[in-house]
Amino acid sequence: MRAELAAAHAAVDDAVAILRDGRSRPHTRIDKAAKDFLTEVDLASEAALQRALAASTPEIGFYGEEGGGAALDVGKVWVADPLDGTINYATGSPLCGVMLGLLEDGVPTLGVIDLPFLGVRVDSGAVADVDALEKGIIGMGDAFHRGGTRMDAYLELTMTVHRRALRFRSVGAASVLWAWLVNGQIQGMLLAHNNPYDVVAGHAIARSAGAICTDYAGDPLTLESSGAMAAVPGIQPELVSLAADLAAAAARDG
Repeated sequence: MRAELAAAHAAVDDAVAILRDGRSRPHTRIDKAAKDFLTEVDLASEAALQRALAASTPEIGFYGEEGGGAALDVGKVWVADPLDGTINYATGSPLCGVMLGLLEDGVPTLGVIDLPFLGVRVDSGAVADVDALEKGIIGMGDAFHRGGTRMDAYLELTMTVHRRALRFRSVGAASVLWAWLVNGQIQGMLLAHNNPYDVVAGHAIARSAGAICTDYAGDPLTLESSGAMAAVPGIQPELVSLAADLAAAAARDG
């Protein structure tokens, strides 16, 4: 495991260098879907990650946000988000990062997250527990790609958390929320999806840091979960209770 963690750090070093080099340049917008795009930096970063890992761990498969790749539920597979928070990056915000996680038979076992413009890198951590939601800071991811009753339930939960928690954060980058959680800067987080490239690295680190990682219904987080949330033990049951309507909508809508 230590050799794989070292390989992950080295690969992330290469990706971060590309993000730093490209930050001040004009970016080519490549549309992916409604209200979403990537840039040439996303592609270059993913290629760098894949190249470095193919050299250092050729026996391990690779799956990237932009190019896909190996099946996720069998054997060892690297899962990468080469530029998390692309829109933040493209508009000059420092709230973006590189995420690289390792799956073993579908289970996250290690992760490295780097936020190059915040000077943060994590592969471990320790959560800061609290005993009530009113004492905790909660982060929630964007829901721009959702619609229907699931979108309504997510937005309703967003308003409820905003009212009930000590503070609320929404930053447009899952990498930032995961890093803040494992560094004790927030106490819980919810994402509007369970995309593996946004979840695997953070899940591995957060679980080892003492967070409880589940779906909206409070069941263990897996690749098949319809959404992802993580929280410190002291408020996790309360967050799950508040997410009941979202869990029901996700079960209906997928």
